[in-house]
Amino acid sequence: MPHLAFARKYRPQDFDEIVGQEHIAVTLKNAIAQNNFSHAYIFCGPRGVGKTSTARILAKALNCQKGPTPKPCNQCIACKEINESRSLDVLEIDGASNRGIDEVRTLRENVKFSPTSGKFKIYIIDEVHMLTTEAFNALLKTLEEPPAHVKFIFATTEPHKVLATILSRCQRFDFRAINTDSIVAKLKELARAEKIQFEEQALFSIAKSADGSLRDAEVILEQIQSFASGKIKLQDVNSVLGLVCQDVIFKIIDLLYEKDIAQNLSHIDELTRDGKEPVQIVNFMLEHFRNMMLVKAGCEKLAQLLKEDKARLKKQSDKFDMENILYCLAVLSQTQERIKRQGMGRLFLEMALVKLSEFENFTLNAELLEKLEKLEERMRKANAAPPAAPSMPSFDAKTAFSPASSAPKTEEPYVTLKAEPDKIKSNIEVEPEKAASVATALAELPKQTELVTENEPQCLLGLEQILNLWPQIINAVKKKKITLGFYLSEGQPLKVFGNILEVGFLKECEFHRENLEHSNNLKLIEDAVNEVLGRKMRLKLLICTELLQNIKPIVQEEAAEDFVEDDALEREGTDEIATFNEVADMNEFIQSAIDIFNGKIIQAEE
Repeated sequence: MPHLAFARKYRPQDFDEIVGQEHIAVTLKNAIAQNNFSHAYIFCGPRGVGKTSTARILAKALNCQKGPTPKPCNQCIACKEINESRSLDVLEIDGASNRGIDEVRTLRENVKFSPTSGKFKIYIIDEVHMLTTEAFNALLKTLEEPPAHVKFIFATTEPHKVLATILSRCQRFDFRAINTDSIVAKLKELARAEKIQFEEQALFSIAKSADGSLRDAEVILEQIQSFASGKIKLQDVNSVLGLVCQDVIFKIIDLLYEKDIAQNLSHIDELTRDGKEPVQIVNFMLEHFRNMMLVKAGCEKLAQLLKEDKARLKKQSDKFDMENILYCLAVLSQTQERIKRQGMGRLFLEMALVKLSEFENFTLNAELLEKLEKLEERMRKANAAPPAAPSMPSFDAKTAFSPASSAPKTEEPYVTLKAEPDKIKSNIEVEPEKAASVATALAELPKQTELVTENEPQCLLGLEQILNLWPQIINAVKKKKITLGFYLSEGQPLKVFGNILEVGFLKECEFHRENLEHSNNLKLIEDAVNEVLGRKMRLKLLICTELLQNIKPIVQEEAAEDFVEDDALEREGTDEIATFNEVADMNEFIQSAIDIFNGKIIQAEE
């Protein structure tokens, strides 16, 4: 018996055997069962997905001696003749070689004749888009009103080239590319039937190379069986198809991260000497970075990799952030286009590797991140060492009037009433007989709200300072999430009051503001603001009618926070701290103490 290629030997024989096109198989079976089938069909889809095989099965279902039936018997004379391509009632025509008007005129003359033995005369025209416009026009009338015994089945990979008048006269079925898992399952079934030993990775690589075409996968398997001695291994597949080993791609990406240009270029030299085309290497790298992008986006199941390779990919993708991956994809895509347009593939590939190796924004590795975290922790402890100033000195009969210890001047231009009373030396004269009642008198006063806590900075930040640091804040946000940085750059700081920063957006930027206000996004931005400003701030995002170009620094204090609003405390261009006289004038509690003891301020020093 002559040898049959796997693609012909294992061609599906009924609707249930069709792989990956269940939506079409079910529709046709139901139509036949209900005796509701059309006079013309057009099957569209990529190569090797079952268009012609489905057309043959449909022809058998219509002409079977038990038919029309959704399940042809494959035993009767009609079915066997169709399987062996020798039926006089089922005519397969190649549209590419019979594309002229003369061939269509001959077809029109022949459709008048009744079938010889079957119920229908069926014309299967493959690659129907290759027919000329004149041939299509000559077919229109016959296709619209064919004889009752005639059925047309067209197949094409390019339906957009078929005239709309033809498409409108046919029932259209769109065939899908077959997914990798379905192809692997079919290859396993075929290999077991042929008693072929194989590695799982080898079949998976064949299925990926077939790019959704089951016929291509079967042809490749047969080719590799002839090459391999015994068991089919992944190395055999790579050798026959000229594929780049997955381990090599992982190594190249690791070397990009490590910025080892010399070693990477050596790998490229070895691959090209082994016959690998530069554009093929670029394609494999693009696929690898695509899989990394899917893992980063939480769509790991969409990455076409084996389970063990997915684990390696996840570990490798932890070294990169999404911005890095998108940058690599952009550079490699540009390289792919340049190679196709200009040639010189090796040069452009090497240029791309050098460019990616020089990229400075790769995510720090885990070891360096750990060191940075330890360093930040030490810095926080060091900064927290100096004790914070209390809100008001505690009054005691023995210590109420002892001079406060002096402290270095602050460098911030803004201070609050809580500007550390221990920085001010004072000397107040009181009558001795009033001293004993100081604790009782002050206890009756309303308790002042604490403004400066142990964990808060001692001075407020001004709007002018925040405006100067605004570009740094935007860059810090971009490093965490680049899209949020772009959204935030459309806003502008408007006011600072307490630990709240108001940021304004124009009305046309409402979309940006809404995205920034999502809880996770807002927390990320506030973290970036805290890193740049060195203090905790909360953001309030507003819509404004306009944004001013030059905004004077404004610090508004809320009454609930007991911030004192006085120009004496906001001395532009100086680092002076308010004098004790100024503080006394502004603070009703100090004034009350002076009134109770009939005292007066003799001297106030910094």
